[in-house]
Amino acid sequence: MIHVGVAEWKIARAPDALRTTLGSCAGIVLYNAQEKVGGLAHILLAEPPGGKIAARGKYATSAIPDVVEELKKKTGLSLFTARIFGGASMFDTFHSRFLQNIGDDNVKVSREVLAKLNIPVIMEDVGGTLGRSITVYMDDGRVLLRTNGKEKYVYKA
Repeated sequence: MIHVGVAEWKIARAPDALRTTLGSCAGIVLYNAQEKVGGLAHILLAEPPGGKIAARGKYATSAIPDVVEELKKKTGLSLFTARIFGGASMFDTFHSRFLQNIGDDNVKVSREVLAKLNIPVIMEDVGGTLGRSITVYMDDGRVLLRTNGKEKYVYKA
């Protein structure tokens, strides 16, 4: 089991698994079923503020392309599918429009980046007001999704 922290991304190959916990952050799962290899990006924010250097895993606009490039380098593959998790509205929206939109923006920009990279999004479990944790198993691409004290496996790989 490999833990992916906030604003990090990691790649793995079967029999490993990747795990992270999400609130307003977006979890982007990339997977190649033939080679049983994939990556998980824990997106903290959609885009860096103007003039800031993009940290390795912090922003959707930099982390997703970085994961894709690393997967291509390590595997020689370019065919992946994507699944998006998280993007909840976790903050008091009455006091801050910025905080209200973090989750929505993370998901929206992640979709845009994946579309530019021609990576199909085959599944999403996003939005709402509850956090999630996900575990991606590289042996078959299944995802164990935990939210609100409930667990379910999601198999679309």
